[in-house]
Amino acid sequence: MDHSIGAAARLAGVSVKAVRHYSDLGLLTSRRTAAGHRRYDDAAVARLRLIRTLRALDLDLATIGAVLRDERSLAEVAATHADALAIQIRTLRRQHALLTVLAQHPEPEDLHLMTEQSEDDRRAQIADFLASTLQGVDRAIHQNLTPVLPEDADPAQLAAWRELTGLVTDEGFRTSVRRLATGYLALGADVPLRPELRSKLIALRRTVDPRWERYLELVAVVNGWEPPSRIAG
Repeated sequence: MDHSIGAAARLAGVSVKAVRHYSDLGLLTSRRTAAGHRRYDDAAVARLRLIRTLRALDLDLATIGAVLRDERSLAEVAATHADALAIQIRTLRRQHALLTVLAQHPEPEDLHLMTEQSEDDRRAQIADFLASTLQGVDRAIHQNLTPVLPEDADPAQLAAWRELTGLVTDEGFRTSVRRLATGYLALGADVPLRPELRSKLIALRRTVDPRWERYLELVAVVNGWEPPSRIAG
């Protein structure tokens, strides 16, 4: 069945201007009447509906044209576009998290730290802190004390990382952790969960520097673990 440009537009749910534009670009075929009016068949209307759907998914007209000409498969285009959207979504989530933290802690240097610090920089910062404060402590314990900020960190994780950075760069805190490690080793670090040592270790943590407990809580937040207090209970 032939349709006028207006009828084709109504059937496909687009504007007459859009039908004319797509026709001029060669995305639609039509025939001309003796009076010069464009007429569209049912296949053209189906194409119009596909174009409308793909445009609603934000595909550009060049890509849509490639699909219509069978130069690229719809599955390939959909997969490529889905991958690109996934990257955009991750980027937007990170931007949202950063802005949320900045709204709560409006210090420009914090935003600079969180946006400019690479994953390697973050790992090196924590590794340096643990190596310089927990000398002699089993390396497996270092791993349990290492926060790893995920790429798609939420506001709570970013806020925790911000606070962690302040702790691990504080010389007073570093000195306290060295004292804690010394006492830990003296109590028998090879069996830290032995019942007779557990209460002594907990008391030592709180006596040396209560901020150590906060460090453990922040590591749990960044890594998505259960809070230490909940595990202990």
